[in-house]
Amino acid sequence: MPHNLLILFLSVFFSAWTYAADVKQPNVLFIMIDDLRVELGAYGSEHVHSPNIDKLADQGTRFANAYVSVPVCGASRASLATGMRPTPDRFRTYYSSVDKEVPEAVTLFEQFKNNGYHTVGYGKIFHQMRDTERRSWSGGKVWNWRGVSQFKDYQLAENIALVKATKKGPATEMFDGPDNAYLGGKLADKTMQTMTKLAKTKEPFFLAVGFTKPHLPFNAPKKYWDMYDPSQFELSENALPEGAPQTAYHDFGELRNGYSDTPKKGPVGDELARRLIHGYHAAVSYTDAQVGKILAKVDALGLRDDTIVVLMGDHGYILGEHGLWCKHSTFDVATRTPLIIRAPNMPDKQTVEGLVEFIDIFPTLTDLANIPTPDQAVGMSLVELLADDSTPAKPAVFTRYHAAEAIRTEQYTLTQWFWKDNRKGPRMLYDNINDPNETKNLAELPEYRAVVNDLGDQLAEYMATRK
Repeated sequence: MPHNLLILFLSVFFSAWTYAADVKQPNVLFIMIDDLRVELGAYGSEHVHSPNIDKLADQGTRFANAYVSVPVCGASRASLATGMRPTPDRFRTYYSSVDKEVPEAVTLFEQFKNNGYHTVGYGKIFHQMRDTERRSWSGGKVWNWRGVSQFKDYQLAENIALVKATKKGPATEMFDGPDNAYLGGKLADKTMQTMTKLAKTKEPFFLAVGFTKPHLPFNAPKKYWDMYDPSQFELSENALPEGAPQTAYHDFGELRNGYSDTPKKGPVGDELARRLIHGYHAAVSYTDAQVGKILAKVDALGLRDDTIVVLMGDHGYILGEHGLWCKHSTFDVATRTPLIIRAPNMPDKQTVEGLVEFIDIFPTLTDLANIPTPDQAVGMSLVELLADDSTPAKPAVFTRYHAAEAIRTEQYTLTQWFWKDNRKGPRMLYDNINDPNETKNLAELPEYRAVVNDLGDQLAEYMATRK
């Protein structure tokens, strides 16, 4: 090699080596919020007080149409954490477990741990909190405040006594006390303390924080209830969409069976419905405040330029729409949830309107951190969309819940029920552009036969090849 070319080669090599040695792998702050629907200021809801999540969206990329693979806590989280799709035999219910169902799968957190990251899990990351904890977290276990149920977290003496006596408390609670009286505030305090310690180390960290609220019961300090006038909330009609099959209805047993002040049968009355909706919003604003504290600590520690922040729900939530409550449905309000990503060296003030799925989060984060993505993670990396929000997303996304399989495109959503031996049951078709609230089932109208057949063929192909 000529002398001058050798000098040039060595110069480029050592410059690249020096850059690689100096550039720190990004930290990851992974925030999951239970039962969070796309009713936030960042998503166009002017009545909701969510300034901290809204600010994060303004600093990064907001995904307007992000869909979970299955609308129930345990299964959704297991699917996201492995990058694997749910099937009729895997990730079906709230008690889904990675350790039990796919013990050979590497979790997102484990993949980062195996590639030089210090991984920490706080709060509700998996619905089965201890799931994969020995291999996912550097400390070998997830943290939760001792003596506090992640759900039945009451502060009023009469409610605490009621839970002890009957194992059921009311579906809402308003308590005039500090944020850290409830688990969410304790979780924020613990996260900030740990982040301060992690900032002093050379090892990159992956800090996963799982907030329970606004999951039932809708409990929050009084100041967050006071942000809303209960009369401002409009109640939905207690009825399925026009032409929807009865199998689309469920009895919202999570609300009926778990709480002391909810009806055991029949519709939810207007007074209770308004209180539930008020409480849900108070709980959202409470968690938003905790998110704000954590993000402020990121900035105060000088970590912002080195830290990827991901914020999402685990699925959507139904507050009376279609005559339903909770989730457990392929309706849009149950399957679409916020997804916001702020990453170093990526543009801000972006909105991706295209369709994406939560199985895409695993490969996105491994790509951003420049670590390998295991073959099991079948999603699409969203890094190109983070770099340019005009980049095309997915032509279709897929969700399922028990016997129902659904395909969503920009224009339509088709849900098909399958009975034993793969026999086809009822179906629903909604026009996402002209009927975004899904008020009229078009599936049996003759003029939509070609649409139903085309989407049905796409759904069948997906089901035959999914992993």
